[in-house]
Amino acid sequence: MNSTTKKRILARVYSMSTIIIVALVFLVFTIATAAKGIRFLKPSNLSTILNQASFLVVLGIGQALVILTGGIDLSVGALMAFVTVFWGEFLLKGSETHFMVSVVGVLLTGAAIGLLNGLLITKLRIPPFIVTFATMYACRGLGWVYLRNRVLYPLDETFRVIATGKLFKIDKFLVKTPVLIAVVLLFAAWFVLRKTNVGRKIYFTGANPTAARFSGINTDRVKIGVYVASSVLAAFAGLMYVARLNACEPGLGHDSNFDAITVALIGGFAMSGGYGNIWGVLGGALVAYTIQSGMNSLQMPSELQDLISGCLIIFAVFINQLLANRRMELENDIHDAKAERTVTKS
Repeated sequence: MNSTTKKRILARVYSMSTIIIVALVFLVFTIATAAKGIRFLKPSNLSTILNQASFLVVLGIGQALVILTGGIDLSVGALMAFVTVFWGEFLLKGSETHFMVSVVGVLLTGAAIGLLNGLLITKLRIPPFIVTFATMYACRGLGWVYLRNRVLYPLDETFRVIATGKLFKIDKFLVKTPVLIAVVLLFAAWFVLRKTNVGRKIYFTGANPTAARFSGINTDRVKIGVYVASSVLAAFAGLMYVARLNACEPGLGHDSNFDAITVALIGGFAMSGGYGNIWGVLGGALVAYTIQSGMNSLQMPSELQDLISGCLIIFAVFINQLLANRRMELENDIHDAKAERTVTKS
């Protein structure tokens, strides 16, 4: 086996960095819980992890699209709360208006907020962090002002199927509707990013916005588009969350913006933009929820959970970035070697 072949194999292994991290996290908590006589990998627990991680996948896809362009969206959690609270009356059980009116209203309102974010960032040249930080506070405040201290419940049972519907069950391994939704959205995002000109423009805009503009790409339009997509996905995730909770309340999604960023970063996306595989979002969501589930199984105090969760997330992101950088180095070496052979033959 020559050195080039070895480098190709190593590059292939490093490309599966998120899978390696998922396996490591599962291994750590399997061993830790086994020491206390707890079976972490039992089917019921695995199905819970998969079903709950699906909610994070929906949020993570939107955040990943924004990060690909070199941006960030801090407003997703507050947006989830505001849009579901604003349209929540139509989601109530016994409402005279069909719940689909609320669903469409939620998605359109989310799109409008995303459009506002995109316009402020591209036309007024305000940094994404500042714009979405302000939108986060505005949405959260609007939600509290609109609903005050009320909680809207119970919700229409048909509507709740998007979060509670059962697809199939094997022994105690139960798969619910959110898993199907997450997979469909992942395939859709993968197709757009890898098989269309829109996806190539998104990657190019994040990798080198100046060169993208000179090549004729309307980078402002691309950025506006990803912020609209992020907000629509956040709004849809809000519908899934309230369907699971069976209630609409303004405190929903308090930490969801950070969860979405965490999922994207663990999934291998670079904050500088232009790099990342959308399927990494699934791995990032599994890692994030497995850490939470593992610590709950170990019955750790909430304060200790926050500390350990933060440390493990930093470690996971570090390992992923390290392996990704190493992979790029190997791919560059392979490319240089190939170019050298071509020159020699000619």
